[in-house]
Amino acid sequence: MGCQMERKKISKEMLGDSQALRKLREHLVKVAKAKTTVLLRGESGTGKELVAKAIHELSPRAKQPFIKVNCAALTETLLESDLFGHEKGAFTDASSLRKGRFEAADKGTLFLDEIGEISGSFQAKLLRVLQEQEFERVGSNHTIKVDVRVIAATNRDLETAVQRKEFRQDLYYRINVVTLRVPALRERRGDIPLLAAQFLKNFNTENDHTLTFAPEAIEVLMNCEFPGNIRELENCVQRTAVLATGPSILRTDFACYADQCLAAALWKNGPPTSEKSTTIEPSAACAAPPVGDGQAPIGPATTRGRVPDADTVIAAMEKCGWVQAKAARLLGLTPRQIGYVLRKRGIEIKRL
Repeated sequence: MGCQMERKKISKEMLGDSQALRKLREHLVKVAKAKTTVLLRGESGTGKELVAKAIHELSPRAKQPFIKVNCAALTETLLESDLFGHEKGAFTDASSLRKGRFEAADKGTLFLDEIGEISGSFQAKLLRVLQEQEFERVGSNHTIKVDVRVIAATNRDLETAVQRKEFRQDLYYRINVVTLRVPALRERRGDIPLLAAQFLKNFNTENDHTLTFAPEAIEVLMNCEFPGNIRELENCVQRTAVLATGPSILRTDFACYADQCLAAALWKNGPPTSEKSTTIEPSAACAAPPVGDGQAPIGPATTRGRVPDADTVIAAMEKCGWVQAKAARLLGLTPRQIGYVLRKRGIEIKRL
């Protein structure tokens, strides 16, 4: 009974029913019960902070503080003062005593986002706190002991950073006790309609609108790669909703329809490579479903910004012996997009 309630709670916060997300939820329930440090890995915009908060809310520390810090947003000096606090007069602008984030998170959880960006000298100070659960405020010799669970997150390849001496090996092992990988949106494509609907609902509530998605609009979103992941999807929905001219969002309302999609421009240089993960064959970042019957030469679809017409896809399939993967590589698409175009023409490829 308790596990079912926990899963329902996570489902409300982390929308989607894809296999990748279900697996992550299952791990969350187990990880939340322990005190061990957790390392969240995944591309930017995948929702690592949301995962960290879910771990906290499912843990025995749920009623205690959840404190978050973006390590990349502060210089080393400011980060030390922010995390450990400082005494009055510790430095020029220290006009009063200030408690740090570790003290604020005592008995609770501290989320260190972008931990891979902290400097080498500060890594040693952080390591000590993680090992001993004690520290001194800047300008003080008094040791303060705390009870804090740390959840760290990064989109960097920490293994390579360790090899290059950019990240301490001992700190790596200290934070890498339990690792959870947050999937990219292209790996949980089936969740896009639900996420998009929620983002549009939020927009309607905030702006007193009643916009809806036309079916063709959802088809456009389902064919996008979204290199910025959930954050990019949310931005796309909001931008399109602001500029929509009717009661429903249509295919033609999307920026990618006019080749003005930022995501498409980013994907021309390839998918994100900061984190080792399984990726699909890169296509146009916002590949809208075919809208015309005009002939187009066989070649990478990324140069045109959207999926080619059915005749072009069929020609590519014939050239590749009706092997979807080969045709997809030829056109710069994904096998899913090839299948979509063929099904629209009434052609179903059966797996043997």
